[in-house]
Amino acid sequence: MKKNLLKLVSFISLTTLFPFLAFAASTPLLKSGDRCAGITGLSNIMCRIGELLGYVIPVLVALGVVYFVWGVVQYVIGDSEEAKKKGRDRMIFGIVGLVVIVAVWGLVAIILRTFGLDEDNVAPTTNELQNLLPK
Repeated sequence: MKKNLLKLVSFISLTTLFPFLAFAASTPLLKSGDRCAGITGLSNIMCRIGELLGYVIPVLVALGVVYFVWGVVQYVIGDSEEAKKKGRDRMIFGIVGLVVIVAVWGLVAIILRTFGLDEDNVAPTTNELQNLLPK
């Protein structure tokens, strides 16, 4: 019974994880071109960190959800009080991890918008400026 339940939960977790990762691959940050082009100094570093987090955060959120679900399964199928405690601890750590991940993501977004580095305010590249000139 436990093996069948574990197989079912593993299957459900994987089927929910793969579409989430596929969605992460189609984020707006993967557009052609460098959105940090034309930015120098500390602003460039912050823009690059924002780009990197745009790739990493969805994967971390997916892993946090899987860890939480693993804790739920461990709690539900646990026979002893020790097994239930491990499952409960995993659920708590999964929720705390998700809160930290989303908080860091929000903090970086606030910093990027404060310094005007979000996608709408990125300075145009030289090629884009040359295309605007009359021929």
